[in-house]
Amino acid sequence: MIKICAVIPAISQNGLRNQVIKIKKSNPDFIEVRLDYLTGEVNLKEIRELTSTSLIATNRSKTEGGKYRGTEAARVNLLFEAAKSSFDYVDVEFQTRKIADIISEIKKIGAQTILSIHNFSSTPPLVDMMRELERMKETGADVYKYITKANSLEDNLKILQFVNATSKQSAIISFCLGQLGVSSRILSPLLGSFLTYASLEDGKETAPGQLSIGVIKQLYKMIKVHKE
Repeated sequence: MIKICAVIPAISQNGLRNQVIKIKKSNPDFIEVRLDYLTGEVNLKEIRELTSTSLIATNRSKTEGGKYRGTEAARVNLLFEAAKSSFDYVDVEFQTRKIADIISEIKKIGAQTILSIHNFSSTPPLVDMMRELERMKETGADVYKYITKANSLEDNLKILQFVNATSKQSAIISFCLGQLGVSSRILSPLLGSFLTYASLEDGKETAPGQLSIGVIKQLYKMIKVHKE
């Protein structure tokens, strides 16, 4: 079954609250809260109480394309706080120091973990991605997210082959960034990707090539693979 995650990039608690309420109308399977976009204090327990939809907490570092401005310790602590606030998933970058310990702690708190790699320059050879995935698995995460950049349409085929080969053994999220990678965002769930991401609406994209939830649902409806 195709699962869609709506991404919320609010910069304030009030904006976050309003966007969570607004996205209910689109009925996403997941909501990703981009904590790195926030510029003030946040009450994650309040956000949890607003919806029964599965929540993903992401606090992306600048080196992984995010906007977090604080210290690394504070960034990780906010992810722990999300887990303590009953968020269903916490997304952590593979390059984070002591990543295995962090994943273990998040899982002890009660949340599931998404372990992420972002390659903003290219889509590596399939054998290299498979090798890196095996290293990621050593951490014991629940879901593995491998995102690359499409420099050609052929890169979509490469990432879809990766998804098809790996999703049978592990929960995988994988697609290509950029306008050339849009097709992989649409097709990866058909080959086993755990979910695909969509913006709340046009103009609120958090990554190049990201489609709005309205557009992506309409596309799936057209090819008869998604039901409301």
